[in-house]
Parts: sequence; C-alpha cells; structure tokens
Amino acid sequence: MKKQNIITIVFVLIGLSSFAQEKRGWIYNKPTPENSSYLYVVESATGRTEDEARNKATAEVFRTTAMRIGQPFNSGEINASLQSGKSYNVIASQYNIPINKVCEYTENQSDEYKVYILCQVAAAGNIMVQWSDFNQCDRQGIDGMAVLKSALLPGLGQFHKGQNAKGVSFLVGEVVAVGGIVVGQSMRHSYVNKMNNTNNANLKKTYAERANAFTTVRNISIGAATAVYVWNVLDAIVAKGSNRGALSYGGPVNMVPLVTDESVALSLSINF
Repeated sequence: MKKQNIITIVFVLIGLSSFAQEKRGWIYNKPTPENSSYLYVVESATGRTEDEARNKATAEVFRTTAMRIGQPFNSGEINASLQSGKSYNVIASQYNIPINKVCEYTENQSDEYKVYILCQVAAAGNIMVQWSDFNQCDRQGIDGMAVLKSALLPGLGQFHKGQNAKGVSFLVGEVVAVGGIVVGQSMRHSYVNKMNNTNNANLKKTYAERANAFTTVRNISIGAATAVYVWNVLDAIVAKGSNRGALSYGGPVNMVPLVTDESVALSLSINF
C-alpha cells in the first residue's frame, strides 16, 4: 500500500476518534412532539464551568423561543438571572416565555465544559401549551467508540457492544480475506518470476495461466476484505448493544499520527 494511502487511513481514524464520545440520541435527532402546541429544540454551549455552559445554552433557548412567539424580552436581564442562580422556569414564567427543559448532557472537553439541553418550547404565541413526558434522555445515539474500534480492526466494535459471535465472524472473515490477498499476491509473484526466468514456451504458458489464476484469487480476496470491513463498520453504527466507555480528545486516551520517512503509524497514549 502506498504511503499516501496509509496516511489517509491514519487521519480517517483520527477523524473517527474525534466523534467517538458517546452522546445521547436526542442530540442527533430531535424527538417528535406529541401535540402541536410545542416544539423540541436542542441548544449547546461551552464554558469554563458547567454552570456557565448551561446558562449560555438556556439563554439561547429563551432568545430563539421569544423571537419565534413574538414575545419581547431583555437578553441582559435573562443572562443576569441565570447567572445569579434563578431557576429557568421562574424566569420563563416572569417573561411569559413557555419553556420546559427535559434533558441535559454534559461533556468535559479538557479545560472547558460543553452542555447540551433539550427543551420543549411553545410553538407559537398566545396558545395553551400542553407539555408531554419524555423518558428517553439516556438513550444513546451512535456509539462512536464501537465505530472507531471496528475501523481499527473488524469485529472489535461488535465485541465492544457485547455481540461476541458477530465479532468473531467479522474478525475471522477479515483474517481469511487478508490471508487470501497475501497468498494470492505471493503465488502470483512467484509464477511471474518463473515465467520470466524460463525460455520454455510451454512452461511460460503454464506459469502465465497460474499467475492469472492467483491474480483472480488476490482480486476476489481484496473485494471480500473490503466488503467485510465496510459491513463491519456499518454494523457497528446501526447494531444495538450495550454502550461502554467513551474516548474523546483531551481525555486520558489519545491517538496521534506518526509519519516518518520510513513508516506511518498511530501513537496511542494513556494518561493515568
């Protein structure tokens, strides 16, 4: 494989690791309201503290909702109220901006926090809002760690989700396919050399036919390895399973590409 292709794969894996932290499903897909009196909105913000990030996200919900329903509000006063510790629902009642916060999720991003909040908000002004219960706050979205593991080695994502039989199947399938590539290429190379080193026409023909046969074996194996790899990654994305530990930038586990004139590799560091 050419070095450029290896470098590409390395940085694709780094890209996968950037979203490997598991998030809640509602962050990716907003729920569907159970009646027409309200809408779901998702806002996020970062801050030096969790409270600061939460206040920023909540203030944004107030701002967008007030604009939607045509309700005048004072952004500075709302921010000051939030920072002073006043509950969002007290502020919502004070400014007549119907908001019902139902879910919250926090990420610790090295030296700052990022907070996501899911709120039910009034769909329009001057209507009686009927909030609905939402009990799926902890439902996981895409299990980024499983996807990353499957991208690194077929089957690992399935093991991560507790689907051991499927993980063994993907791992064995990939090993067999890669073995076919190695054997096919090796035998093809051997017969090409034999063909080039003989002057016997009959032997040349025999060696050429065998070289072509192993070329076919190699190409089929490449196709099989690619198919198993892609299937394994897609399965890690969509398959259900138990969600476990997460990996994120700035955390205890980091992967860094190492590129030199002689090699390309991933450096894995674990901070205790």
